[in-house]
Amino acid sequence: MYQRARRFIHRFLLRPLLRLALRLKVVGADRLTRRGPAIVVANHNSHLDTAILMAAFPTSSIDRVRPVAAADYFLRNRLLAWFTTRIVGILPLDRHHQSDADPLQGAARALEAGTTLVMFPEGTRGEPGVFGDLKSGVARLARRHPAVPVVPVWLDGCDRAMPRGARVPRPAPCTARVGRPLFIRPEESSADFLVRLRAAMLGTEYEAAA
Repeated sequence: MYQRARRFIHRFLLRPLLRLALRLKVVGADRLTRRGPAIVVANHNSHLDTAILMAAFPTSSIDRVRPVAAADYFLRNRLLAWFTTRIVGILPLDRHHQSDADPLQGAARALEAGTTLVMFPEGTRGEPGVFGDLKSGVARLARRHPAVPVVPVWLDGCDRAMPRGARVPRPAPCTARVGRPLFIRPEESSADFLVRLRAAMLGTEYEAAA
């Protein structure tokens, strides 16, 4: 039942609304794998970011796409928890590590099941126009699953359409630019992979703008 609701919302509400109100444009959409597993990563400056990335996927693959999101924010009350887990399909992440459990265990299991994960490796929303440091989680997942592609995406305009602290979006064009997938190398450290990933995300921005 929930999968049918997700597909309906994605096809008839989310994608048309974002294309109309925000003139959403997806560059390189063919680089978004239609079959998982994959890890799609993007810069994060707005609450619109997840919706923009979800809208970039075709409805036919949306059942296999799950955004990784902060449990302390999106599970803070029952209604929000129900909507985000059942309809949006988030995979909650304990970013404060309040237990001894591996915080990436759920994400690793999802990849093993063929899921495409949507992640924001900065770890939190940044200020408009600021690209923060990347956290190690995505590199650790890539190390566990070296055959899984890590797809860099650069989101442009979301921080103007709905900057941090805003309650409602305002009309502003938004673009998702999808780069070529990366794979962690056997001899590559997590730190070196994050440097390469950051360069790929920024390179996607500049490549598309050139």
